[in-house]
Amino acid sequence: MMRITLCAAAVATALIATNAAIGQTERAKAGASPPAASPSATPVDTGPIVAEGVVNAPAAEVWKVFSTGEGFTKLGPAKADVDLRVGGLIRSHYKPDGVLGDEGTISNRILAYEPGRMMTIQIDKPPKGFPFMDVYTTMWTVITITDLGEGRSNLRCAAYGFGADEQSQKMREFFRTGNEWTVKTLQSKFDSGVKPKDISMAHSDAPATPTSPIDVSRVVKAPRDDVYRMYTTSAGWKDFFEVDTRIEPVPGGKFEILFGPAGQVPEGQRGSEGCTVLSLVPGEMFSHTWNAPPNLAFARNQRTWVVVTFEEVSPTTTKVRLRHYGFEELSKQHPEHAEEFARCRAYFAKNWPMVLGAMAGKFEPDMNK
Repeated sequence: MMRITLCAAAVATALIATNAAIGQTERAKAGASPPAASPSATPVDTGPIVAEGVVNAPAAEVWKVFSTGEGFTKLGPAKADVDLRVGGLIRSHYKPDGVLGDEGTISNRILAYEPGRMMTIQIDKPPKGFPFMDVYTTMWTVITITDLGEGRSNLRCAAYGFGADEQSQKMREFFRTGNEWTVKTLQSKFDSGVKPKDISMAHSDAPATPTSPIDVSRVVKAPRDDVYRMYTTSAGWKDFFEVDTRIEPVPGGKFEILFGPAGQVPEGQRGSEGCTVLSLVPGEMFSHTWNAPPNLAFARNQRTWVVVTFEEVSPTTTKVRLRHYGFEELSKQHPEHAEEFARCRAYFAKNWPMVLGAMAGKFEPDMNK
């Protein structure tokens, strides 16, 4: 019975492929048959795999599962810790006597997050014996939590970046199975003792402070895919903002918007040099790091982050929501520079609406006449 429990828990937490691999190993030890291979005639599918379902808990409680070590153990590990920051690690271990950081530890890096709403993770270091060492670095998982009200939330786990080769396809199957188990496991955890009426409701948005996140929206009269391409490609930025860029739309790729003209502004001070793509859901979400203007010297050497979502209002209308995070976190890390981060926040609070306005204006050229 204990072996079966561990096996199910391992598979349940396989929203990251390492955990799925552990689950497969446990099944093999138990004498279970492996999943049947796909027929050779089946076309190779390299698209994302998505699992989602409704959980009987507010978004704030579901968020704790992924953002705290204690919460993460609800997914099966015996122990876990979470360093909640962009670049921080989620470490988990299935053995009660294991030590976080040893060769049996599963480490995932947080690429991007929105408090209470979204987290993107990528395998940072698999445990010893992980069978997909040649392919795991190309893919990432996006966890999205939507508050449905009345103590209920929608949980969505989506994995991206799979290839057509055999090893990547096998890992894709681990993800598919694991994501489904993750959703079902969390549903059962909250259904088996923690009822919506017993859980505190999700927090409301706090009033803006000098370093609180920036949150701006704009409805654009264009199809969602067109608006998404406008923000996430060099051709798009050239079209609506008339600037040069260096954009590589994959996690870890460049996201450099060069506002200053070449030859007139020194390289390194033209715009967002050194900024990178953190995460993306094609057509739906795009996240990247960002830096401060050159006149804010200390802040410019740090990195905040931006999450942009694209919501289809109608086939010809899209709501773009841009949220800019990191000012408060950096102010706490460097209190002697808190005033500089507040100035940085004030600067972008004025400029992001201009960026979204320019984008909308490209699709509605007569709107300002």
